[in-house]
Amino acid sequence: AYVQETLLDPLCSRGIWDWTYGERAFGREANYAQHYLNTDDPVPFTNQPLRRNCVVYDVTPVRPNEIFGHDWPLIYYTKEQSTTVVPKQDQLPRGQIVTVTKSKAF
Repeated sequence: AYVQETLLDPLCSRGIWDWTYGERAFGREANYAQHYLNTDDPVPFTNQPLRRNCVVYDVTPVRPNEIFGHDWPLIYYTKEQSTTVVPKQDQLPRGQIVTVTKSKAF
């Protein structure tokens, strides 16, 4: 079975003792994993790219001021993406970070 994992500004710690859990585990078992990231919100353990196992889309630069940072990746993803499964020919390599600079919906 094909598994695509989409992470929308996930909390990456495992309790208070394992701060790097998300970097090690998220996307590891997926055929393709993508991480939508916002870096300027106050929510702890959500502001670092998960580049080990994911393609990272940093959507921080296109966040409207009226939208709280941690909510933004979910809102961006639901408004901007035309498909939920990324076709094989459009998949980027794990570890690549794409800084989004234009938004169609905002």
